[in-house]
Amino acid sequence: MHQEHWYLEGYLGGDNLLRRIPIRQFPFRIGRDSELDFMIPGSKVSRQHAEILRDGNRLLLRDNNSTNGSFVNRQRINGEAELHHGDVLHFGDTDLRLIRETIKKSMEQTQRQAAVGEHPALSDKMPTGIRELQELLQKRMVMPAFQPIVDAITGATYGYEVLGRGTHPGLPPNPGGLFRIAESVDSLSLHLSQLFREIGIATAARFNSSARFFMNVHPDELKYARLLLLQMERLRRDYPAMALVLEIHEKAVPKLSDMKKICRELEGMNIRLAYDDFGAGQARFIELIEAPAHYLKFDMSLLQNIDTAPDAKRDMVQSLVNLSHKMQIITLAEGLERREEVECCQAMGFDLIQGYYYGEPTLGSL
Repeated sequence: MHQEHWYLEGYLGGDNLLRRIPIRQFPFRIGRDSELDFMIPGSKVSRQHAEILRDGNRLLLRDNNSTNGSFVNRQRINGEAELHHGDVLHFGDTDLRLIRETIKKSMEQTQRQAAVGEHPALSDKMPTGIRELQELLQKRMVMPAFQPIVDAITGATYGYEVLGRGTHPGLPPNPGGLFRIAESVDSLSLHLSQLFREIGIATAARFNSSARFFMNVHPDELKYARLLLLQMERLRRDYPAMALVLEIHEKAVPKLSDMKKICRELEGMNIRLAYDDFGAGQARFIELIEAPAHYLKFDMSLLQNIDTAPDAKRDMVQSLVNLSHKMQIITLAEGLERREEVECCQAMGFDLIQGYYYGEPTLGSL
């Protein structure tokens, strides 16, 4: 037996928290009038702006001749428009996403499934495309990309950062755009990050390379570290001979006790650890000392135009490189594009370099 429930979801109340409003009856009336099912304050919303109707198995949005109109996925509707789960509705300055939840009940278990998302919204707060993103995840519509990491002195290939691109025709290929959509729904960023790693490592394994492969972690995954470590266990079991490195962004590093546990478990799997984008925010020196990584990736914001940077900045970077070497941490300079930047980082003693100067990410091959 299935039970279907509909909700409106949005950032309401001025505290930037995502809230859900259940649609308990039809028609579901929306407007500025406080007696309606959902009241939206503000002069840009009419008193009885619009209503959501049920027509058999279909849901419809009807605009009640409002002054500023009602929009579905950026398109102003004329009279009525059919709705689907994941559509983004816009009334005045408020955008809301329509969510359908199906609860499947059996004698032994209750399984809850949610489906949300669609085309670009009028507001940046409520990205659309979740429905397409769920299809991307189900059909594994991603392609790996690999960017070389080289020895700073010899230029020989040391490893590759495992990146990814989406291949769904209705979504941006860039991972930044995909993660922005995924982050608006609980747990989807975890699934997307896992898929990028899984496809990336499976593809890399076919080349039988002895290089090290650096895998990215989405910050949300550190909230569910057990799931992340379980995937690392599976990857190690499936690819026992591959040299793997897990990159954790310095801003996402959890509390020290949790980070120490992650370090121990990765060590037991023979998976190395890198702190990524070091220096992009607050440098996490305590974690660097108490839960040291094998690699420290210096953020490109520290190193762009380092050759012409003030002496104070170069001295700071140099001291961080020296400290890392004292702790036997391998240093990696990210985002270098010019020969002068490379030469400056070589002079500072960086061990590894990554950036367009040595190669852009290549799709599907090393």
